[in-house]
Amino acid sequence: MTVVDIDAVRDWLGRLPGGSLAGRYVEDWDAFAKLDRPVVTLFGSYDTGKSSLLRRLLVDSGGDVPGWLTISARHETFEVNDIEVGGCIVRDTPGFAVGASDIRAQNNSRRAMAAVGLTDVGIAVLTPQLATAERDVLKKLFTRGWTAGTMWFVISRFDEAGVDPEYDLAEYRELGDRKVRELRELFELDDRTPVFVVSQDPFQTAGPDTDLSRETWDDFRGWDGMRDFADAFEAVSLSALPGWRHAAGQRYWAAVLDETVTELRRQLADYTARAEVAASGVARRDVWESELDTLDRAAQASLDGLVEEVMRRSWEPSSGTDELQAEIQRTLDEWFTKHEVRLQRLRQSIRKTKERERARPSWAGFASLVATLGSGQDTSTTPAGPGGAAEHVETVGTMVIGLLKAAANAAEPTAGKKARSAKAAGNLGRHIGTAEAVLPLAVYLAKIVDGQRADRARLNQDKAAAGQRQQVVTECTQRARDTWQPFVDDVREEIVAETRDQVDLDANLRRLVEQMQEALAEGEGLVRAGTGPLLETEA
Repeated sequence: MTVVDIDAVRDWLGRLPGGSLAGRYVEDWDAFAKLDRPVVTLFGSYDTGKSSLLRRLLVDSGGDVPGWLTISARHETFEVNDIEVGGCIVRDTPGFAVGASDIRAQNNSRRAMAAVGLTDVGIAVLTPQLATAERDVLKKLFTRGWTAGTMWFVISRFDEAGVDPEYDLAEYRELGDRKVRELRELFELDDRTPVFVVSQDPFQTAGPDTDLSRETWDDFRGWDGMRDFADAFEAVSLSALPGWRHAAGQRYWAAVLDETVTELRRQLADYTARAEVAASGVARRDVWESELDTLDRAAQASLDGLVEEVMRRSWEPSSGTDELQAEIQRTLDEWFTKHEVRLQRLRQSIRKTKERERARPSWAGFASLVATLGSGQDTSTTPAGPGGAAEHVETVGTMVIGLLKAAANAAEPTAGKKARSAKAAGNLGRHIGTAEAVLPLAVYLAKIVDGQRADRARLNQDKAAAGQRQQVVTECTQRARDTWQPFVDDVREEIVAETRDQVDLDANLRRLVEQMQEALAEGEGLVRAGTGPLLETEA
């Protein structure tokens, strides 16, 4: 039997990243622990006959059939319902729907699993075909430390097994014995595990009716197997309850530990992949900004001597103002075109890299996280489903999202983030062509040069005038730089915009992954500290 340190498990649950799960589990357990009678839970796939089996028990014991108990070949039971039968509280559960994709079927399966986690005696109800698709789910339940006599099996609706007992009772019973052997071999059950072969409503005698008397099935009591099953219920003793309840506690908290560790492991894998996407964005921003800085430095270095050379070649008054302006504009056009081409290559490289990145499967998970964090949903108020580990582990992911949202909001208020994003979006695309950028600069330089070469003699003889000429060169160079700067800024803002989500989340994701690794390592240590079949099961 699995043995876990329940106090250590509760403490660990209280320290999970993003919040505590301990309170929810304790609440469910305390409600179960207060029950002063044995709890017996019927479970299995839908349409195995759980509800009709419970109806038969109720009618045979003189009880009334409640309105929620419906009998149908369809999936009719959607909630866990309790009713008293003899000295027990019997629970009817929704049927497992293994592999189902619709939300209702998945919720039904979780509710059933949760109910089995909080019971003293479990009764697995199967059809004569025994377990098929649900075999792994049932096997996982059966190996969770049930003490002798607390896990029962019912092979239900056996009148549909292929042999008519009213014509060949011996063959019917032989088939029943063979099915019992198959079941014991299938799940490696020892002889102490009770197995019942029953036909709770032979030949659909009662059908879907609920207003019935025990005389309804009097003609079949010699072979329908219900007497042995009812006797087992009558033999359930309150004296065994303390031991059963202790075993139930060990099963419940071991399952909580196992399933939470499994969910943490899955969440860690997801968030590790997302953290890697964020880290790659940080690295790319660094590389792209470094490339941009290199291009900018090269452009500015070549600009330093360019204006002075243009002015030197244009100093002789051999051409008019129009020719001078054309020459200056041609020279600057060549410079701008040369360096703008390099900027455009970098911009194209950025966009192609992002396209490739967004085509990878890992990007979808990261984009989904960004969308979730950007939504207005308050994860702290997300309602949890009804009790049990299978319901509560879903909140691990919700708690993690809440932790990331809190960290993001603490780092930067949402209003500021939205304003910054809007500003970046407005700035992108403001890039203008080189011709429009160069023309005002060429006009300005031509005007300056033309004005100063008219007084060439004084400037050649006057040292102060020579200094003034250098001042003009410096001013014109700065004008050229100011004209160039928006081109650089445009690319830089694109780099920032393309990597913003990754850079913003990088530190928080790295911290979160570290916290989840620590929590998982501690949880796995608690599992290893226990003993028994739980360690051998997989979720």
